[in-house]
Amino acid sequence: MLGKSPETLGKSPKPGGTTMLTARAEARELVEIIAGPLRMGENVKAALSRVARVTGLGDRRVRGIWHSEARSIRADEMDRLRIAARDARELELARDEYSAVISRIAACDAALGVPPADPARAVDHGRVRVAGAEDRALARGEA
Repeated sequence: MLGKSPETLGKSPKPGGTTMLTARAEARELVEIIAGPLRMGENVKAALSRVARVTGLGDRRVRGIWHSEARSIRADEMDRLRIAARDARELELARDEYSAVISRIAACDAALGVPPADPARAVDHGRVRVAGAEDRALARGEA
């Protein structure tokens, strides 16, 4: 009989589901997390410059990591990348939670039959517009 035997011949099995990233691969993945999706009108070079500002690393160093040209990643660089990536994830989760709360409030308003607010009187609070916020006495610090 020719071919391979179905037996493992004493070789240990590969660990299931556990993969080790090299420092270069992990650093590139962290840069991608920190950069997030490209903003409107932004190119990759601008996004990598933004990552450099956030992490305190140089533009050329971040581009080298992105293009897998870095021969090694120092521990302090990896620490900076991990901290910035953790902060980026937390910010994204906070934005998602904020959007979910605003959506729930809108659904409650719709269920209660609250008329939609006048968009001309809406106040901008970051990305989400809250209608009529300037009309609230507590919002201006009054009693």
